[in-house]
Amino acid sequence: MPVDSSLFDLTNAVQPVRRVWGQAANTVITEFGLSPSLGTVVILTSRLGPAVHQKDLALEVGVNPAALVRTLDQGEAAGLLERKVVAGDRRSNVVSLFPRGTELAKAMEQKLAKLRRDLLGDLPVEEIQTAARILRALEERAQAYVRRGQV
Repeated sequence: MPVDSSLFDLTNAVQPVRRVWGQAANTVITEFGLSPSLGTVVILTSRLGPAVHQKDLALEVGVNPAALVRTLDQGEAAGLLERKVVAGDRRSNVVSLFPRGTELAKAMEQKLAKLRRDLLGDLPVEEIQTAARILRALEERAQAYVRRGQV
């Protein structure tokens, strides 16, 4: 198979895989009584925390920081997280999980780990590591391209 055809196959597979993985992960999140957006925020805050800047969290979630406000309001109302103003910068907030949010994040991560094992556990670990390296290389090179306009 020519290299262009292989590269096309790889890049063409990224979006559908992302979409269906998101659907599968959202199914797990909703089992905990959370919306997919709030569950994602709780999980990512746990991974990035203990006190993650709101703008960094928005970047990881993939939304504009202003668009994250409603989800953070919901998380605060549910007693899962809190926002605090950064000392010396009233325009900047950090997000932290309350113990209930931390417990929920751990439980969701365990169920997501089981989902990963169920879907991919029969593949050789070397192939999984190779796939992860390739996807990270694509991510890094695409980011560099967007920033500089070239690879």
